[in-house]
Amino acid sequence: MSEQKKETALVNGEQIQQWKNQYGEVYKIESEPDGVDDKPLVFYFKKPNRQHFSRFIKDSMKDAFKAMNTMVMDLVLYPSSDKVTELFQEKPGLVVAVGSELTKIVGVSQDFLTTKV
Repeated sequence: MSEQKKETALVNGEQIQQWKNQYGEVYKIESEPDGVDDKPLVFYFKKPNRQHFSRFIKDSMKDAFKAMNTMVMDLVLYPSSDKVTELFQEKPGLVVAVGSELTKIVGVSQDFLTTKV
């Protein structure tokens, strides 16, 4: 069994239910294979709340990249923080890609239609 499959096998229905009991909503973010090693990346996160997002907005005025990284690291449930840090060192752009997915959860990319009335 590959290391990726061993790791994701640790996240089963029981583990997800424990996280839900502890944190409320839980989200899985999975990448498409990148064409390099063809292994999708899988992350589990607790849902960002108003405090997480407020901190992100405040911190992003100073350093948007660091703010996104902090938000991701605050919310990640799986893989471990060390593993995520290692992935982000290898591919720094993942910080933005994963963080952008988290901001969608709280409605940042919600589309609205504005009309003059």
